[in-house]
Amino acid sequence: MTLHSDYPAFQTSPSADAAVRPAKPRKPGAEPEVMAYYFPQWHADAVNSEFWGEGWTEWDVLRRAQSRFPGHLQPKRPLWGETDESDPAVASRAVGVALDHGITGFIVDWYWYDNKPFLNGFLDRGLLAADRLEQFRFALMWANHGWADLYPATHPNAANLLPAPNARHHGRTAAIHVIENYLKHPSYYSVDGGKYFSFFDVPGFVEGLGGIRDAAEFLNWFRREARQRGAGELHLNAIVTGLVPDPGRTLAELGFDSATHYTWWHHSPSGFDTFPTTPYERAFTYAQEAWRAGHRLPISYFPNVTMGWDPTPRTVAWDMSSELGYPFTSVLVDNTPEKFGEAVRAALLDARRSGSGIVTVNAWNEWTEGSYLEPDVESGLAYLEQLRDARTIVALPAAQAEEPLRR
Repeated sequence: MTLHSDYPAFQTSPSADAAVRPAKPRKPGAEPEVMAYYFPQWHADAVNSEFWGEGWTEWDVLRRAQSRFPGHLQPKRPLWGETDESDPAVASRAVGVALDHGITGFIVDWYWYDNKPFLNGFLDRGLLAADRLEQFRFALMWANHGWADLYPATHPNAANLLPAPNARHHGRTAAIHVIENYLKHPSYYSVDGGKYFSFFDVPGFVEGLGGIRDAAEFLNWFRREARQRGAGELHLNAIVTGLVPDPGRTLAELGFDSATHYTWWHHSPSGFDTFPTTPYERAFTYAQEAWRAGHRLPISYFPNVTMGWDPTPRTVAWDMSSELGYPFTSVLVDNTPEKFGEAVRAALLDARRSGSGIVTVNAWNEWTEGSYLEPDVESGLAYLEQLRDARTIVALPAAQAEEPLRR
């Protein structure tokens, strides 16, 4: 999952019809929730079978990954093996382990191309049939970018195999599908009384709809449609990247309720500026700056923690001498479970102080981007244990919760 940098600038002028939503009052002190992004490319899908052969999944890409420099740990080896996530038993294990380690729910990357769902097997056949789902929450992030040829990519900004689904007709049919199939589910995640639904590619969405005015009108229609169809209110979230011009003004004019990040690689200025590797602590420093900038937005901001970053499995061999554009990027290193745990603690404390109340984590299973909480052979459940411990510490009285960060 990523966002390419080939979108043209889009209209940001004020619109009399744009719905500017006021910032919600913040209530510092509540224990934050943790929502982990989930990438559902680990089951067979008919579209992928057409492109890559019957039964293909991205496990094939991970299995073929190669070490690119001394100390580069590839391929990653999942402790649970190459599972079929659309199997309810596999989804049940993921839900149970996530719950037992302090994760509130999954924000599932959701895809819609050619006016129909793509990679929906995990959600429809796996997650919605999982054990303990009544204790768990799920939400959707519409990954509304073009589907790029990354298996492997031969150059930056790889050609799209499927065009971005941002036209008005596709948007409306996608929204109705979401309302009728997911938003009414009792385990669907709500924030401030609204069903959480996120947009990954805000610039592409605005461009596809024809500008700020038309995009804002679409979001207002989506809210009305959800009410009329019995799903209730919406909480619309935007993923912030360096491609969103003047994000405070733009997101408010569009009518979003909140913003967050998907991955630290999207931060600007980038902390991924040494090659072939970037230290985790360096990227964490930039992440904290991004959190502070996020809280200056006129809408709620949820801090993001990224476990790792290594998209080299999706590339052909290259010299890794400089940033070329996704997926030809620097690799995060020294992202130990302990350093990840410190970042989670810092984000939880940030969310508690600000009252935003939510931390997003990249990711449960972005294996071919090197960011995953699912256990691997090398670390087992260590990253999940660090997340669980961070939530335990932050639940303590404020002075004790802050102590680990002051040492």
